[in-house]
Amino acid sequence: MKRRVLRLAALHLTLLCLVAGWAGYWQVVRGPELAYHPANPRVLLAEDHVFRGRILDRNREVLARTVRRGGRMVREYPTGELFAHPVGYRSVLLGKAGLEASLEAQLLSAAEAGLWEELRRRAGEARRGLDVVTTLDTALQRLAWEALGARAGAVVVLDVATGGVLASVSRPSFDPNRLEQTWAELRWSPRAPLHDRALAGSYPPGRTFGVVVLSAALSRGVAELATPVECRGLQKVREILQAACEDALARLSTRVGGRVLREMAEAFGLGQVPTPDAPAAAGRLPEAGEWEAGALPGLLSGAGKLLASPLQMASVVATVAGTGERVVPHFVDALQGPEGSPLSGGLSASARKSPAVRIMAPEVAEAVQEALRAAGGPVAGVGATVTFQDRRRKAGWFVGFGPGRSPRVAVAVLVEDAGEQVAGAVAQKVLEAALRRMP
Repeated sequence: MKRRVLRLAALHLTLLCLVAGWAGYWQVVRGPELAYHPANPRVLLAEDHVFRGRILDRNREVLARTVRRGGRMVREYPTGELFAHPVGYRSVLLGKAGLEASLEAQLLSAAEAGLWEELRRRAGEARRGLDVVTTLDTALQRLAWEALGARAGAVVVLDVATGGVLASVSRPSFDPNRLEQTWAELRWSPRAPLHDRALAGSYPPGRTFGVVVLSAALSRGVAELATPVECRGLQKVREILQAACEDALARLSTRVGGRVLREMAEAFGLGQVPTPDAPAAAGRLPEAGEWEAGALPGLLSGAGKLLASPLQMASVVATVAGTGERVVPHFVDALQGPEGSPLSGGLSASARKSPAVRIMAPEVAEAVQEALRAAGGPVAGVGATVTFQDRRRKAGWFVGFGPGRSPRVAVAVLVEDAGEQVAGAVAQKVLEAALRRMP
């Protein structure tokens, strides 16, 4: 009898230790993460005592603002579905996404103190957070939206000099003003309107990865622009990014070698989160053992395991359109106080420009630009038609820059269920409009 009592006591003690350990894990280890999670309703309810700062485009047009409605603070989005993906949403029921989530502390003006402590301190006060001035351009965003039309896909436009994201379009989209009413329909739609194809989409880059291949070949002295290659007869490396020269590009990738190609892809930022400002996918950079010579042609045909987002590929082409310093895309241009007052202390960490990292010599970047001018037709750039989702669907890519000499803007276009010609036509319209908008 005594033995049974001891066994039962030991069992109860073990269960008590398990419960205590489980509770300690969620309160101590995971507690801070959950406290700041965008879906935590306690934080969202506490925000009702703070006028959340506005999100503005680069010309100070309002993309998101807080209004009082029915005794509560409600977020309003004047541009509707146009900026739904990059700006995101804020909902008591559904949490936050996009810049609304990643710039939480700035919008609540709680960056210096801890977010939760700041909200507690402000309980009972209707104070206002900081406004975030983005690099986005409403007019250019709308034109890119219209150029893409009803097709599913994405358009990203970058300022080559600064890395500022001028436009980030993903279609189909949704109206964040009606998110709670339409959530079930949006969540289960086969067209995936909640999915940000520009920042979170992962697609095989196909022949657009040739920008990386050519950069590696020229940087390592494997080839020069005048080096002969077999492509519709005898051509030169200068023409190797043209559609008809895909086999020659594949042979060049084999000569460069998998290790060097992976190093160059990593230097461009592939396989890494591309921006510090917004939630974005890292894509997939195959492991070192997956870059054997026989697998390299598959990367260029879209059959390999390399995956990238339109934002990442825009960063790649912006890097070679500049002087060879890696372009890190960013969305935040400045922070400002109420009524546009300048922020003492300058920008937040995410708004500061990342330190320049040179990944190729300026003359190499100029040589790649020349190859892109030779490949792109009316627009300097390169296109690709790839398959994704286990080769069940196709997509068209185009990455390029403009103007052809002294580039100022870079663009990446991805159109699902279409070819590179469609993507190239969209890119041409967007680049022409972007150059008209540049100061």
